[in-house]
Amino acid sequence: MYLKNIRLVNFKNFDAFEADFSPKINTLTGPNGTGKTNILDAVYYLCFTKSYFSAAEGQNIRHGEDFMMLEGSFCRGADTDPVLMSLQRGAKKSVKRCGKLIDRMSEYAGLYPLVIVSPSDSDLIAEGSSQRRKFIDGVIAQTVPGYLNLLTAHARVVDQRNALLKRPGVSPLELDVYDLPMVELGQKVHAARKSFLEAFVPVFRQVYTEISGGGEQAEIAYRSVFDDPNPAEVLAQARPRDLALGFSTAGVHKDDLRLTLDGYPVKNYGSQGQQKTFLTALKLAQFRFMTRAKGEKPILLLDDVFDKLDSSRVQYILSLVRDDAFGQIFLSDTHPERIDALMDGIPHTDYASFRLSPRRP
Repeated sequence: MYLKNIRLVNFKNFDAFEADFSPKINTLTGPNGTGKTNILDAVYYLCFTKSYFSAAEGQNIRHGEDFMMLEGSFCRGADTDPVLMSLQRGAKKSVKRCGKLIDRMSEYAGLYPLVIVSPSDSDLIAEGSSQRRKFIDGVIAQTVPGYLNLLTAHARVVDQRNALLKRPGVSPLELDVYDLPMVELGQKVHAARKSFLEAFVPVFRQVYTEISGGGEQAEIAYRSVFDDPNPAEVLAQARPRDLALGFSTAGVHKDDLRLTLDGYPVKNYGSQGQQKTFLTALKLAQFRFMTRAKGEKPILLLDDVFDKLDSSRVQYILSLVRDDAFGQIFLSDTHPERIDALMDGIPHTDYASFRLSPRRP
């Protein structure tokens, strides 16, 4: 599966952009601020119906314009799927696949698998637990049918319970109405996450060892209230705190991952290079896991991955790009000479190069 072409209108810093892509390697080079990452984000958007970098939809519309549009064609064997996504300020986003309007995003999830490696992945280490939950939930949603619906149902119950907690004079009976589905849905979410991590963590350990040369022991540990044999009791014990704060403080929506090197939190004890290696290994492990789970190679986006890696680790990434283990790759870098060296020896039919220049605001 690969993205054959793309067309952008009023997307971020682009008034218009269109390109035909290689099914193998596509390189984007140019100074910072020229739009390399925005093109990668457009590819991501076509696969997930949302931006990887902008939480607010309006931020994806070019400044001063009222709408944006993304269009592309995915090829899988002899089949071609045209997709069209558009957004008007103040209106609902429109998503069409093969000419048919998509009403629920769960219908779209996992159709076009993709993995992105980006400097913004540092949030997985530096920020709160929500970023780490978002990562594992994103992988599971692409590989397990129905998981996105399960997450949505659980989030709806939590929102309703939170609204109730903000009301004065809430009775225990009223909270019981929401605690029961929170436990039932939470157990299913916990089981899916636990099953995923049991399969994923060994893959991650192997990839980290390959990149680092075996100098450190990297580990991921899952922490959840549903590890307790009686999670309903844990939720009940949290009620006084919930009522005082006005929101649900316990449940799978608070699950977290502990990321360590040699037993110590990578956030506090890992160097910049070690943290970058940890994150790169996390995403490349995601690629391997999804390839096995989906039976096809996801699209791989490598956004400015070479900074803060030592030469041996850069060489490892470059060797992977040359390898046939990957399908379609999009690679951005500020140094054209480094990309030229990478492409040296690769048949011209296997890659397409795009050199971007500064654009007017």
